[in-house]
Parts: sequence; structure tokens; C-alpha cells
Amino acid sequence: MAPRLPLLVRPLIPLGQRLRLSLSLTLPLSLSLSLSLHLSLPLSLLVTLTLTTVARPAGADPFANADLFVGKTLKPSSDDRRFFAGANLQVAPVEAVVQSVVKKKVAQYTAQNPAAAGVVDYVQYVDPKEVKKMADSGQIDQFKAQLKAELQAQGKWNAEAEQGLNQVTPEKLKMLATIVEYYNAPEPTTTFALEPYAGVNVGPVQLSAQVPIAGFYTQSKSTTMVLGNPGADLRIGGSLGGSGKAFGFAVGGSFWAPFGSEDSSTITLSNPLAAPRYMNDYMSWTGYGVFGGEIGLVDFVARGEFVELRPAGKANSDSNPLNDLRLLRYLHTGVGAVADLGAVGVSLEVDSMWNIKNSKSYHNVWMITGGLRLNLRKVRIGAAVQAPVAKPGDGDAVPVGGLNLGSPASFNVILNAQLTL
Repeated sequence: MAPRLPLLVRPLIPLGQRLRLSLSLTLPLSLSLSLSLHLSLPLSLLVTLTLTTVARPAGADPFANADLFVGKTLKPSSDDRRFFAGANLQVAPVEAVVQSVVKKKVAQYTAQNPAAAGVVDYVQYVDPKEVKKMADSGQIDQFKAQLKAELQAQGKWNAEAEQGLNQVTPEKLKMLATIVEYYNAPEPTTTFALEPYAGVNVGPVQLSAQVPIAGFYTQSKSTTMVLGNPGADLRIGGSLGGSGKAFGFAVGGSFWAPFGSEDSSTITLSNPLAAPRYMNDYMSWTGYGVFGGEIGLVDFVARGEFVELRPAGKANSDSNPLNDLRLLRYLHTGVGAVADLGAVGVSLEVDSMWNIKNSKSYHNVWMITGGLRLNLRKVRIGAAVQAPVAKPGDGDAVPVGGLNLGSPASFNVILNAQLTL
């Protein structure tokens, strides 16, 4: 069975690049002794706009504008929306995640296996395309001869190097080809996740479906888009009380089919919360509960979600944990608050992940998301920024190519547009 590393670690992450987000807002003010004369008209307009925006429509349904950007939310009333459709777009400035993790894993391996040190020296200088060509065509003898000649030329050929060379198998050569590619800098790439969705909300039941799409942009290949794992969500819930003073609850479950492209797994490097939607080797299901309250203009939500990712294909027979596909289980918890100011909603979310089985890299991961949403009758448009506030130690990586998926990007930009009927 071919090793799992190449399924995830592909030349799709922008290595060697740094993206800085600079948000600046300048507001020119002209102050003078006659401040009242200069600002009387603008101030009156501002007060009028504020009162119009803050005032909640009389008789509005509770939790009508309680949508969050990341976690599960309470089910809105069918009077608020019976049908809805929209899309989420996420863009992450992933720095040298893959390269740094690969180098760390190689350093850990060579520390425990000195015989492999000579191979690592070779990895730093060899042409990645040449190694990949030999790996794909099964030319292992040619590879060994070339490696031996290179180490001899460097004066590094010894008994330990020969021992390490003898341990190279066709499967390990294929893995080495990918490691060589990422030990050195591949072509920079921008990644994004586009997630269109649609649903129906009738009585206490809400049913929706989503088709995640992973996108990649490179200078040489332009834009490539591949399918993620299509999914469906069933939610049952309701609320007690009226607008400004209510209690709400919802229970539900989601299912994600393993139909995604192997390249789609790259998205999980920048956002571990997206694992069920993009890890193509796994069939996923979740069960969750959401509880919340509305006090005045603010909606509060607390949620807990059990997530299971089950290998969709035959697991590798190789005992190497870098290749192994194992059953993954973890808990996704979160709290959120939305200030519903009528036409404008301001939200803050805190999400955390906790290992249950084979997901130590998903343990004790904390992320915070802040956003603004414009609620214009039947159209809702929002933008948010998500950033990790706590990451786990290296620990045991989630067994997908040996990469530590508990290392999210420094921030994610999330956009959302939704039409309700």
C-alpha cells in the first residue's frame, strides 16, 4: 500500500512567504473652538442612524439574527426563514507550515535513527523531480547507486550510511520523494475554501446540505478547484419566550461523505475545525447540542459536538504511524455571543477541541473568531477573522501524513453571504 504522506503533503502550501494583514482606519477630524457649529448636523445624522440601527423591530422572532461564523447555532424560527441559501469563503495565510513540520519530523527521526543521517544530507541537495521520477518508476537500485555516489563524493559514506541505504524500500522511496520536495521550497500557493450551502426550515426541523470546494492558486498553474466532502445536517430545535427574553435549544447531527479529492485535505492544515469537510480519506459524522439565551439585544450560545472520522478505505498494513489511517474521535466545544443591533450584528466566538481517540494534535486547541454581519431584510452578509489563541505541543500528530493538524494558520479570514426566504 502506498504511504499516506503524499496524499496530504503536496505542493499546495505557500512556503517561504509571509502575509501580513494590516488593517488601518483613519478618520480625519477637524476640531476647533466652535465644535458645536461644525458637528451639529453630522451629529444629528449620526444619532438618527444609531437609533434606527439599534432599535430591534417590534415583535421580531428571538434568535432571528443569531447566526455565527464557525460553530453550530440555534435553529431560527420558520417565520424568520423557511428557505435559505448561501456560501462561506475562507482564506488563510498559511506560512511555511508543511516545510517546517516535515523538517521537524525528519530531525526527530534521524535523532532516533543515526543510520538515516546520510539520507537526510542527501535530501537537502538532490533534485526533487529526479527522486520523484525514480520513485514513480520503481528505480530503487538506480536511486541507491546515485545516493551512494553522492555520499562518497561528500566523504560521508560509512557503515551507518550503508545500513540506512539498505533500509530503503519502494514504499519508503515514494515517501522520501515527497519529503525531498518539501524539505526544499516548493512553488508558493494560495489556498481557499468555498462552501456553498442550502436548506429548508419547517417547524422544529431544519435540513441543509453543503458542497465544500478546496481552491488553490499558483503562478504557473493558475487556479485549481477540487471537491471536498459533501455533507448534510439535520437539526431539531425551538425556543421559549419572546424577543429580548428567550431560551433556545437544538440537537442535531451531520454526515460527510468521503468523495473529496486527495488535495482537499490541505485545507485542514490551516483550519483544523474543517477536518470533516475536507479529509478525503475519512467518512465523518457528528452529533451536537446547542443551548442559548437572548437577553435584550444579545444572544448567548453554548455548544458541544462529538466528531468521529472513520477511515473510508482500507487501512495501510505498514506499521509506520506516518502512514497509518486510524479512527479519529474528538470533542468540539464552543461559546458565542451576538449583539443584534438590527441592521448590524457583532459576534464573538471561542472554540476549543479535545482529544477522545487518536487525536492528540486536536487536544487543547483554542480559537477565537470576531465578526460583523449586515442584516438587510432577506440578505445577510458578514466578515470575520479567526485566530488561534492556544496550540498544543508537538505531541502525536493526527495520523494523516504525519503532519500536526493541531497547528492552525496565524489567522483565517471568513466571508459569508446568505439569502433567506
